[in-house]
Amino acid sequence: MINYELLERNIDKYARSFQEAKPHNHLIIDGFLEPDIAMQAYQVFPKMEEMDTLKDIRQYKAQDPDISKFNFIFSEIIFEHLQSPRLLKILSQITDIPNLKADPKLYASGLAQGANGSFLNVHIDNSSHPVELWYRRLNLLVYLNPYWTEEKGGHLELWTPDMSESVAILPIFNRMLIFATDKQSWHGHRQVITPDGDTRKSINIYYFTEESPDGTNYYHVTSFRGRKNEVMNKVLYPVDNLVRTIARQIRPKKDSHAVLFETDKSKDENSIDNRDD
Repeated sequence: MINYELLERNIDKYARSFQEAKPHNHLIIDGFLEPDIAMQAYQVFPKMEEMDTLKDIRQYKAQDPDISKFNFIFSEIIFEHLQSPRLLKILSQITDIPNLKADPKLYASGLAQGANGSFLNVHIDNSSHPVELWYRRLNLLVYLNPYWTEEKGGHLELWTPDMSESVAILPIFNRMLIFATDKQSWHGHRQVITPDGDTRKSINIYYFTEESPDGTNYYHVTSFRGRKNEVMNKVLYPVDNLVRTIARQIRPKKDSHAVLFETDKSKDENSIDNRDD
């Protein structure tokens, strides 16, 4: 399902590109999945209303870790390939991050989708896994949008910490993006503009290690930041980040709200949302 030969043939080139990329380490690979598999996944991608939706001042998107609700091809892609020992070895070689761990619970992972007007404002991800003593290290996205154009927006943006520079990556069909997740990996995606009814579709996966990126023991919530022209967000987001940070500090199990993928369908009914914050 994955074009392993392409990856293994170009490991050294990809490793140089990842390490040299600005504003922080990332890599784009087109033709990541076998073409027929990518098209099949696109054709059976669930409708927006079939997925859990998040809509607030930070984001408007569908994000769902419960891939058991959807076509079996997504379980195959994720568990048999995106979490395979073969791919983990390749990713470690490319990124120089040893001991990468796949997450069978799909914390903040699974399928994502954005309809007209959807957005994800600039942020750094929550640092840690909610039930394992792991640090989040890599974000991998596979885009499934065969008819995407510049005009439809939805570009994935990677930003410098001071919000002075960024790169924008168009989420075109069968494009894979990986980027490092740490205290400085600010990212988000632009508003989707699709009055034709198209949606921004992706598979997204996180990888973890027991070791923190900088060797220190730390924790932070998903924290948002306003772009230069977002005057209101520049005021709201620091307050929002602080409130959620304090709430986590006084909560006995600070990330117990996260919805995780369970193979046993008797899921914890007390899990109330899967927001990655």
